[in-house]
Amino acid sequence: CIRDSKRTMGRVIRAQRKGRQKGIFKSHNFHRLGAARFRPLDFAERQGYIRGLVKDIVHDPGRGAPLARVVFRDPYKYKLHTELYIAAEGMYSGQYIYLSLIH
Repeated sequence: CIRDSKRTMGRVIRAQRKGRQKGIFKSHNFHRLGAARFRPLDFAERQGYIRGLVKDIVHDPGRGAPLARVVFRDPYKYKLHTELYIAAEGMYSGQYIYLSLIH
């Protein structure tokens, strides 16, 4: 009697399996490095330019393009800011890049 009722219940559809946070539907994002974004515009970048040093070219899991760690000096305080950029073709570590709002 129990075996007959199991046969008539049907199958578990994909949307129901996705609801259980297990296995193949979970995003594997633990080792990701962070969001690649431009630095916020400040006075130095609006009026002139700011120089950054490419410290490292790194691979980000789940992304096709490599990322570049770029270090900028703070124009107002004695400290450094590290930003992540999508590495352009031909970019290498030790290279200086210049950012400006004026073309």
